[in-house]
Amino acid sequence: MAISVFPKVNLRRTFLIARRDYLGYVKTVGFWISFLMPFIGIAVGYAFTQFDVEVSPPRYESILDETGQHKSGILALHEARNRQQFERLITSLEGAMLDAETASSIKETLRTEGAEAAQAAIESKVPSLKGQLKPIENKLNFIEPPAETLDAIKPYLVGEKMITLQGKDRPLDGLLRITQGPDGPVVNYWSKNINANAAKDLTEDYFKALAETQFLATGGLTREGFKAAQKGRLNVESFDPTKVVGEAESQEVTKADRIPYFVAAGLSIFLWLTVFSGAYMLLTSMLEEKLNKLLEMMLASTRFSEIIFGKLLGVAALTLTAMAPYIILGVMGIIAVILHDNSEITQALLASFTPKIIIFFFIFLVLGYIFYGACFIAMGALSQSMQDAQTITTPIVIVLTLCIMVVPIGLNAPDSSLLRIASLFPLSAPFAVIIRLPSDPPLWELILSAVMLALVSLGVIWAAGRVFRYGVLSGSGVGAIQGWFKRVILRRKAS
Repeated sequence: MAISVFPKVNLRRTFLIARRDYLGYVKTVGFWISFLMPFIGIAVGYAFTQFDVEVSPPRYESILDETGQHKSGILALHEARNRQQFERLITSLEGAMLDAETASSIKETLRTEGAEAAQAAIESKVPSLKGQLKPIENKLNFIEPPAETLDAIKPYLVGEKMITLQGKDRPLDGLLRITQGPDGPVVNYWSKNINANAAKDLTEDYFKALAETQFLATGGLTREGFKAAQKGRLNVESFDPTKVVGEAESQEVTKADRIPYFVAAGLSIFLWLTVFSGAYMLLTSMLEEKLNKLLEMMLASTRFSEIIFGKLLGVAALTLTAMAPYIILGVMGIIAVILHDNSEITQALLASFTPKIIIFFFIFLVLGYIFYGACFIAMGALSQSMQDAQTITTPIVIVLTLCIMVVPIGLNAPDSSLLRIASLFPLSAPFAVIIRLPSDPPLWELILSAVMLALVSLGVIWAAGRVFRYGVLSGSGVGAIQGWFKRVILRRKAS
């Protein structure tokens, strides 16, 4: 008599089980709280920007320099850093909203006329940013000390006396006091906020630079010469000999060439999160129903195979529903960038989502979920408690954690032989294949990896069905398996 490898499945009963698992979670308040949390976070963040809610309000502090030598240097360093921060903003707009000549002109305006003039220049060149850039306001602002001694300033620090800024009274947030000690300057920082470090860090950086400058001067060297030597370092440019370009282009490696690898890394991590969260929900669902004797009632009218496939289908739908907010926000963000930006980077982002990567992403998403889901179902059937389940699942959780390590390998060494082996190894194949796709691996390797994972998944489903039957009907657990291993494999007699 021929024995069928594939179990018989009634689609209607399978669907009922899937619907039961899906609705069992979706009907809970906690699920909808977690589902709406990303949108609530965006709404709260938008409200903060619209109503000018300050999460970290600006601080107004003073410098009491009793030596008369360091206050101007600290203020100059502070101003230079603020200018560098605004220059980074201009650089980020260069290529996307500003051409190179305009960006250079605005940077010159920043150096000569200040931040407000530079901001006005940006808004005049890019009208869509008008009103979008918040007024330039530093989180750390230095003002003149309200008194000439520490004892006279302390009442302002504790709020007994107020300073007047823009017509409003407020306490002084902090004070840097610089005195001359026997071994050099001594700096004390006074503030009610014991976690405020901005002024302290700025002062430490100033004195570090001052010490370096004084040391260089002892040998007849200057800091300007040291910086000029650093700028003279050789910059090595990268070129890709396999890059197909037009007549007016070169084979130089640009940021746009690296974007597909970061997209693949993001998809691989998303796949890992989806598989892990879905498999864990399968484990808890199976364990809960086993402990409550619900599985025994279901088996009166349902096959083992129908329960397994139903749970896989139901939790898969639940996982996709739970991930839906992040999928929606991600897709909306990509579409918004593509529609409002015609830069080279945007074109590279659009070109990253090729039919090849989309097709294989969904193939390995399904296969990876089935593979690990069946493993967790079997573990849930064998567990007698949540502590028992955590002990059993520890090895596979460690394996899952190790598998995601292929992502940094794929970013740094996409031609690694280890990565190729990982793409053929069923446990890591779902994640390794995705991160390899930007380097255009041979199609036969991708198909071979998918076929091998599909065959192993079928074997895991078959084994999970046997373990499921053994664990549920006989009520056996890990202890029974250990006893079988000692009796059959180690040939030990029961004590």
